[in-house]
Amino acid sequence: MWLQATIHCCSSITNHKHIIQAQIKICRHVYAVMADSVVSFVLDHLSELVAREANLLYGVKDRVQSLQNELQMINELLNTSKRKKGISNTVVNQIRDVAHLAEDVIDTFVAKVAIYKRRTMLGRMLHGFGQVRLLHDVADKVDKMKTTLNEIRDNKDKYDAFKEINNQSAAEEEEEKERAQSLHKLRRDVEEENVVGFVDDSKDIIKRILEGGSNRKVVSIIGMGGLGKTTLARKVYNSSEVQQHFECRAWVYVSNECRVRELLLGLLKHLMPNFEQQCRGKKKGKKSTQDNSSLSEEELKKLVRNSLESRTYLVVVDDLWKRQDWDEVQDVFPDNNRGSRVLITSRLKEVALHTSHDLPYYLQFLSEEESWELFCRKVFRGEDYPSDLEALGKQMVQSCRGLPLSIIVLAGLLAYKEKSHREWSKVVGHVNWYLTRDHTQVKDIVLKLSYDNLPRRLKPCFLYLGIFPEDFQIPVTPLLQKWVAEGFIQDTGNRDPDEVAEDYLYELIDRSLVQVAKGKTNRDVHVHDLLRDLCISESKEDKVFEICTDNNILIPTKPRRLSIHCKVGHYISSSNNDHSCIRSLFLFGQDDFGTGKQWKWLSKDFKLVRVLELGPTWLSTLSNLGNFIHLRYLRIEATSDFTFVPSSILHLWNLQIIDLSNWRYVTEISFPVEMWKLKHLRHLNARGPIKLRGNCSGSDEKMWNLQTISDLVVNRQATSLIKKGTFPNLKMIRLCVTSEYKDDEITKLLQSLQQSSHLSKLEIVLWDIYDKGCKPKELLQSLGQFNCITFLIIENVFDLLTCAFTFPPNVMELELSEINRITDEGMNGLGNLTKLKILELWGPLYKGDSFDLNCVEGSFPKLEVFEMAYLSLEKWKLGNGGMSRLQSLIIYNCESLDDLPNELWSLSGLRRVNVRECSKQMYDTLRNLETNNGVELILEEDRDTLL
Repeated sequence: MWLQATIHCCSSITNHKHIIQAQIKICRHVYAVMADSVVSFVLDHLSELVAREANLLYGVKDRVQSLQNELQMINELLNTSKRKKGISNTVVNQIRDVAHLAEDVIDTFVAKVAIYKRRTMLGRMLHGFGQVRLLHDVADKVDKMKTTLNEIRDNKDKYDAFKEINNQSAAEEEEEKERAQSLHKLRRDVEEENVVGFVDDSKDIIKRILEGGSNRKVVSIIGMGGLGKTTLARKVYNSSEVQQHFECRAWVYVSNECRVRELLLGLLKHLMPNFEQQCRGKKKGKKSTQDNSSLSEEELKKLVRNSLESRTYLVVVDDLWKRQDWDEVQDVFPDNNRGSRVLITSRLKEVALHTSHDLPYYLQFLSEEESWELFCRKVFRGEDYPSDLEALGKQMVQSCRGLPLSIIVLAGLLAYKEKSHREWSKVVGHVNWYLTRDHTQVKDIVLKLSYDNLPRRLKPCFLYLGIFPEDFQIPVTPLLQKWVAEGFIQDTGNRDPDEVAEDYLYELIDRSLVQVAKGKTNRDVHVHDLLRDLCISESKEDKVFEICTDNNILIPTKPRRLSIHCKVGHYISSSNNDHSCIRSLFLFGQDDFGTGKQWKWLSKDFKLVRVLELGPTWLSTLSNLGNFIHLRYLRIEATSDFTFVPSSILHLWNLQIIDLSNWRYVTEISFPVEMWKLKHLRHLNARGPIKLRGNCSGSDEKMWNLQTISDLVVNRQATSLIKKGTFPNLKMIRLCVTSEYKDDEITKLLQSLQQSSHLSKLEIVLWDIYDKGCKPKELLQSLGQFNCITFLIIENVFDLLTCAFTFPPNVMELELSEINRITDEGMNGLGNLTKLKILELWGPLYKGDSFDLNCVEGSFPKLEVFEMAYLSLEKWKLGNGGMSRLQSLIIYNCESLDDLPNELWSLSGLRRVNVRECSKQMYDTLRNLETNNGVELILEEDRDTLL
């Protein structure tokens, strides 16, 4: 019987194609119309799963066709629901659960078939009856899903009929309108005329408003909800300088549901104080012709324009959410050549940029001092407070993370409590819970409003940010790769999904839902604690993911994604949760994961996992990887000597991203050379050298999807793969050249890489090459032939810049480290790079021989950012016209340098100079320097140097 099923499989794979294609179209259409983003994602992913694993779905042709028909019914159901003002949460949740079940059935079937196919012929014969039972089990489960979907559809029809009879939709609309009005009132209640922290902000906004030409100008303030944009705008609006400057002022509140007519009437109340009276009044026994109910929008617009045309005006358009709302009303603000201004507040950068070409004003969070001052003003109202409350108060204020609205609500809560250590201790540790209770404004103003207004495609990406621990700095690149692996990035067309994911992240940043972490690279992001709590609560409701800590480890859950923030050993011994449906697992609690118990638990309970992140963990090797058939993303942060990746990883043909980290960067990680078997692999990255092992002479297969490799040790296997053109679409590669390399391997490898037309980023690490008496110039002499390289990093260059060395001609970013010395010849080679925009030069941590830096006239014509660190530099000369486009200069720990060239300060584009850990003479000189052209000078002293 199993043989018949196998034969049936081979003959039916081709017939699956039209079924699969039709199902994909159905599921994508469902995705386009579904009201619930979680349900739409599951269905869309289900269609992708069926398509990609079609070769393993033998024997279930009829059941796939049956499932297709049921999905068609869901499609019709949701299309009908949309026309009838939405579908009940109950029905959506039921459909979601069925979709999850369908996903589980297919995932489990594929995993078992994949293991079956890896068996020998004898093994298949012995397990043949098990395959038959598996087919029967799938058929039975599909039939049960069909029955469930029929019941959902029938119940939904009854619900719609009952709703239509009782006219519930109108009542719901009225309730929603009352809620919006109540929210508006709550929002006004938290405004403060003299809120702390806005002194400098208000001066800046006032300056922007009063300065400029006579043409009408739009000034915008953007920031996260609850950050105080309206408060700041009100402070500016009521300032004496603004009142004296403008002949008339008006304030209009827009909100996320803009009603143009109400907005125009609101403006007329400010501009024509007697407008309503005129509309209601009668003249000679007849009703006035200015009855506002009979005036059209165009007539109202004309009245507003006429009121503003002859006067210098300031209009505040508060809480603007949509570009089209501005397009609806902007023509009522005439450019009357009188220096009139429009001040806009918004959460969205794209809206601010749409209203004006001027950059918006980004409102920042309050500092710790400002937060404490605001808290004290609201709680103690200028009175002295018990000293034993200060520590508790500051701890609670710190939980607000500088968000004024949160501080005001927290202060309002504590102002009416007994001011005692006992009472305040009850609140500490539960601040976010108090802030987001139903009777507070924070939940609606800050959280739900921003989330509800997200496009459907961004909602799962935003919720995903909740899987990370509190105050976690989220690395951008792994985050984007996880989004892609999870299937959040849809309909990319011909674009790279990583690029689309980056666009999504920028959208969340521009919507003030994600903040860029401060740092040199800006490659980390974070979310405010309140927004993180929103991600967690929304995800729990929709079963997107679950966070497990020591506090909730005993609570039974069954999510699709699990993020464990406690020690894994503790979780395993304490939790009895069912993990059979887990698709993503994240382990953030540091633990020893190298024991057999943990690995047995992982391989047994998480067979359907697609995304797996382990770390930081004590790990020496991997085992039983071949069972994770569906794995798309693997990230391991090892705190031990993790040195070996088994060949079983080659069974994971769905893998897209492998990200390995070793606590000892110099320890090599052995990886099987037959990596070409991973057809879908897009990124192979390691923070530590990857050394390929095995025989690669027998295959010429290509890895068409592979884009990045790091850090690849240059050996016989690596050279062979690159010479064969195994990676035709490679965009970035980081090479490690060790003392074990053969003399001609790096030269041959670089010559082969020149054929990679997509390669734009090249990084080379030179390890211990001087042990063989070789020099970087001899190894890297062919780099000048790389016309496609725009980003180049070379580590351990030593004496490379003491001679005329030819770099890639089109390089735009160049980083060189471990520089012993730079001669005029070497500097001229850098200065002649006509497209170079960013240059970083790093010396060794130990102090070497001193030298001078001479940038000749006209050198570095396109350079914008120049960074020097740890260089034994004594003098720096800058010729006329050198670095003419420089914008930012960073000098770090160049202690022998006592002065900067005078020509530097005459550069018209220079905006920022940051000098850290400099000599005492340099510090004294720059401290007394008066800069021109608005250059920002940041001087950070090194106390040891200045003693």
